Amino acid sequence: MRFAHSALSYWRSAALPLLVWVLVGAAATGGLLWQQHNSRQGVVQRYELRVGLMRDFVTSYTADLIQREGVQARASLAGAEVRAAEFNQAVAGFGYPAAVLLDSRGRVLQVTPSDPALIGRDLTLQYAHLRTALRDGVPAVSPVVRSAVRSVPVVAFAVPFESASGRRVFSGAVAIRESPLSAYLSSALTSSGAQVQLVDSTGSIVAANRRLNNGISTLARENGPLAEAVQQRDHGRYQAGGKWWRYSSAPIEGTPWRLSATVNEDVLYAAQAGNELAGRAALGGAAAVGLLVVGAIARARRSLQDLAISEQRFRKVFDDSAIGMTLIDTQGRYVRVNPAACVLFGRTERDLIGRRYTEITHPDDAGVIWEHARDCLRERVDGFRVEVRYLHADGHVIETSTTNALLRDHDGRPTYFATQIVDMTERHALERARLSNEAELAQRAHQLQEANANLADFIAMLSHDVQQPLTKIVGLGELLLEDWDVAPDQDKHADVSRITSAGHRASDLVNDVLTLARLDAGAMRARPTRLELTQLVRGVVGSHQAGETTPITVVAPDQTYGMADRKLLELILGNLLANATKYGEPPIVVTLANRHDHVEIRIADHGEGVPEAFVPRLFDRFARADSGVATTTSGTGLGLYLVRQLVDASGLGISYRPNEPHGAVFAVTVPAADDAATPRPGFSRAALKAHGLDAPEHAPKAGQTAAGARQSVHRRRAK
Repeated sequence: MRFAHSALSYWRSAALPLLVWVLVGAAATGGLLWQQHNSRQGVVQRYELRVGLMRDFVTSYTADLIQREGVQARASLAGAEVRAAEFNQAVAGFGYPAAVLLDSRGRVLQVTPSDPALIGRDLTLQYAHLRTALRDGVPAVSPVVRSAVRSVPVVAFAVPFESASGRRVFSGAVAIRESPLSAYLSSALTSSGAQVQLVDSTGSIVAANRRLNNGISTLARENGPLAEAVQQRDHGRYQAGGKWWRYSSAPIEGTPWRLSATVNEDVLYAAQAGNELAGRAALGGAAAVGLLVVGAIARARRSLQDLAISEQRFRKVFDDSAIGMTLIDTQGRYVRVNPAACVLFGRTERDLIGRRYTEITHPDDAGVIWEHARDCLRERVDGFRVEVRYLHADGHVIETSTTNALLRDHDGRPTYFATQIVDMTERHALERARLSNEAELAQRAHQLQEANANLADFIAMLSHDVQQPLTKIVGLGELLLEDWDVAPDQDKHADVSRITSAGHRASDLVNDVLTLARLDAGAMRARPTRLELTQLVRGVVGSHQAGETTPITVVAPDQTYGMADRKLLELILGNLLANATKYGEPPIVVTLANRHDHVEIRIADHGEGVPEAFVPRLFDRFARADSGVATTTSGTGLGLYLVRQLVDASGLGISYRPNEPHGAVFAVTVPAADDAATPRPGFSRAALKAHGLDAPEHAPKAGQTAAGARQSVHRRRAK
């Protein structure tokens, strides 16, 4: 009885301390577990953020490599013909062990190392990345394969680009394991025993932070549990070798690669292991409750100090960063900016805090940023990288490259967007200047090619059309000398006439060539003066008829005034008259007519006219019709080309239309003189019909160039 009472008293006296012990113990245990959980969550977030930074670097590296490959291909491999030397030089610039150039049908144009058996072969049926680049017009990356040249694993980057012959694809093989990318992976994650690797779509390891053999390894062969875990989730934990491992993986944009990293949780949580062990030891006995509480408080204070130190480090990194860094809340307002961002935007921190990002973002880019941010808020992605233009405080545009990551709280709710901003304005300006220079060089090269083609045509014309009359002169002269004493006077006179005719043709040809040279050199400049055109036209016709038997009729008012260079206008009319008498048939009629603000001089013949198919090339250099009278009449194709050049140099206009019922009509428009700007009484329609010269319904405007006239009217065949 006494024992029972004693025991009951004991429990009553111990009830309150026991209750306090239970409460304190429960509170201490809950606090310790909560702290350990949050600490581990923080470690995991930092670990996954580091993996995300590694992914961003790999994405940037591959994107830059593809961009440089595309720029090099467009600059040196877009010609109509790509020689092996040019191709090898482009490949050598990248240091590729192997490369191939495909045409728009997937056939091999060039390949290195050289393999004649591959030239013309369609490789798109054999290689999916080449087929994707050619068909879809987007860069593609191949799985890792063994190089036939160096027997090392390589990855091919296929880049499509447009050329004069259509779409082409340039693909170069890169030994990723020997590239800066492999070196970066080796140093990016320093945790003991950590494994970092890039794996392609077939499961083969492209590069890793450890030494690989020369063969092609697969992730399933080297780390089967990790390969299985990655297929199920992008990040998490798995068990292997009796230990738990933490992993994270992410696809590399624009490639078939996936970056994965794994580390043993004992190593990952090594910094927290001491705290966890101490907490568990403190819970070992009820007698150490007080010490456990004191230890828990001490550890809590230490955790707060660590958090303060971490915050201080963050502030130092944030504030001292050489690139712009900002924090933006989910409503789009700046909550924090570093000094570099203030300098970049030309604004103070006070001016930026609380301001919406749309207020300093270029209007065309604000919507793009919001689309990416909305994907993050919907948990589709954790971050994004985008080119953004901002508006400086003084109004000029800043071109930047931004990397954005969405930060979340412990409950996974979005809190801020952390943005890193790199000023790309100068770099983009240099790139635009480079592209402009390349375009200008290409234009100059094209002009040089055209000049060479004209020179070749010019030499061919001289070798034929100049040599022919000279040969005729020499031959007839020698024959005349041999038969002088025995030949009748009639034959002598005929030979001399033929020699004179050949000499005139050679002289005309030389004059045309000299005029063309002066026009090309810009030596012939128009000096318009007030001219009496009726007298000028009659003089040109009279001079032309002095050596011709074809009659020419002039229909003109007594006086007509215009503004033109006399010498150039006489050359224009002389060439048109020569063209009419050479290729046309009588009657040939020259008509002057006053228009509202110009004078029209028309030269009409009644020959067979210009073949319709030849009209678009009527005023081109060395152009001659391949049908009709032009095929039986000698000529150089320079006459009407000279007319067009002279008209352009004089500020006049030239046009062509068929004559009715047949023949050709060339109309030269001359600006009217000041006192002749208003319409004058011309000829009656009956008078014009008498000569077959009905006024055209659409007269060219004064000063219209030959190029403009060719767009609205037909043109005459070349001389």
